[in-house]
Amino acid sequence: MLFSSYQFIFGFLPLALIAFYSVARFGRIPAMVTLAVLSLGFYTYWRPQDLWILLFTITFNYLVGGQIQRDRAAGRDARRRWLLYFGVSVDLGMLIYFKYTNFIVENLNLATGGDWNVARIILPLGISFFTFQKIAYLVDSSRGEARKTGFIEFGLFASFFPQLIAGPISHYREVIPQFHNRLFGRPEARNMLVGLAIFAFGLGKKVIIADSIALFHNPLYAAAVAAPGSIDLVTGWTIAVSYTLQLYFDFSGYSDMAIGLARMFGIRLPLNFHSPLRAASIIDYWRRWHMTLQRFIVTYVFTPLSLPLNRFAIGRDMTGWTGFFFMVAVPSFLTFFIMGVWHGAGWGFVVYGLLNAFYVSVNEAWRERRKRRRRQARKEKRAFAEIGVAERIFYHVLTLACVFLGNMFFRAESLADGIAVFKGMAGLGGIAATGAFAAKMPPILYAMMLVAAIIVAVMPNTQQIMTRFRPAVNWRLWKDEAPAAIMWRWRPTAAGIAYIAVLLFFSVAIIERGQAVFLYFNF
Repeated sequence: MLFSSYQFIFGFLPLALIAFYSVARFGRIPAMVTLAVLSLGFYTYWRPQDLWILLFTITFNYLVGGQIQRDRAAGRDARRRWLLYFGVSVDLGMLIYFKYTNFIVENLNLATGGDWNVARIILPLGISFFTFQKIAYLVDSSRGEARKTGFIEFGLFASFFPQLIAGPISHYREVIPQFHNRLFGRPEARNMLVGLAIFAFGLGKKVIIADSIALFHNPLYAAAVAAPGSIDLVTGWTIAVSYTLQLYFDFSGYSDMAIGLARMFGIRLPLNFHSPLRAASIIDYWRRWHMTLQRFIVTYVFTPLSLPLNRFAIGRDMTGWTGFFFMVAVPSFLTFFIMGVWHGAGWGFVVYGLLNAFYVSVNEAWRERRKRRRRQARKEKRAFAEIGVAERIFYHVLTLACVFLGNMFFRAESLADGIAVFKGMAGLGGIAATGAFAAKMPPILYAMMLVAAIIVAVMPNTQQIMTRFRPAVNWRLWKDEAPAAIMWRWRPTAAGIAYIAVLLFFSVAIIERGQAVFLYFNF
């Protein structure tokens, strides 16, 4: 049941809103129970036999997290640490089993000539996201950042349907305190209208832009990988750019819809997407793309990795670039490699992870070089040249090229497919599109890509448009202006409501054009 489906828009959502606000009149606990049951029903719709996995992770992490909190309060640090290791190991073990077992066995068979057989394991929907959410809860409990909570509250936090399948990966301190707000469960016209507006923006991005590009990208990609040796420069770059734009508006649309849906129920979620293709560095790109995943990786992977490496380097009095290698480059490389591989089990994702790890490491080295040059200039009391407009444009173009290349391995159904498209992008298959490829790249595809690129470059994003309504829990951290004078602010006036109505009408009218899905639902 996709957010962009008739079953959801005209079936589940209105029934869920009516049920939640009707029951909320009897108290906060009945409201939470109702919303949690609705969320579990939403998850069950996809694959009922996977419900036990979600229920197990909720119960297991609630019990382990609660005991960790009690051990911390009692000063039992050794047991608290072992419980944390145990809980995280179980969570990661489940994720590795369901997500990577088949991939590991297949490659072991190839490497050893073995014949181990493992039944095809179907990936439970959303396991990558709700596993990270539970790990964050356990670590926060160990650090004293998550407090004791009731099972119903935790169950709703862990199963809340807008963020269950593809994020944002929310934290205890961001969501659970909202369940105690005196307005929780009270129908507020402001929340409903603002949530509907944000949902409409997301639905429009998904259905009107992302799915429209997919109608042309998918057959072009299929034709290209069917004839890998003949992919030319134009075809290769058209595939790469069109997919990146499709993925951009698909995930941006989902992120908006998740935040808008939560707002209809009176809950604010954290932002997960903030115009990443405007970034002038790969580090800034990752700060803006899947923001809660990047936050999780930095907090719970980079920091634990960097601390022992920092101690190692400091203990051996490492300075200069040697110290930088151990304290920054190595943990950065490992962190972003893990982030890439987290997206899926396949050699394409391994290459995607390695590419982004390399990008970030080089970017960190470049930033370190500039810092040292700036310090040296200050020491010598001379001027230091800051980045000019031309240089910034160059870095922006370079960042986009790196993103396009990485996304082709992200998109590839096999490593061979990714390499074939990369060769085309490098011009090894010729320059101009001919024959079947040319026929699959009509002018309308380029027109849609141009419109999408203009929206990316100069139009305000959803949180900028909705900034007066505090659209997310962390909206103040991302209040920067759009890069052009086109700074429209939505208002609940007759014109604003009419705009949302028209956007919803056209989006709903073309929902059923294809078999489109949210791309991040695969992870």
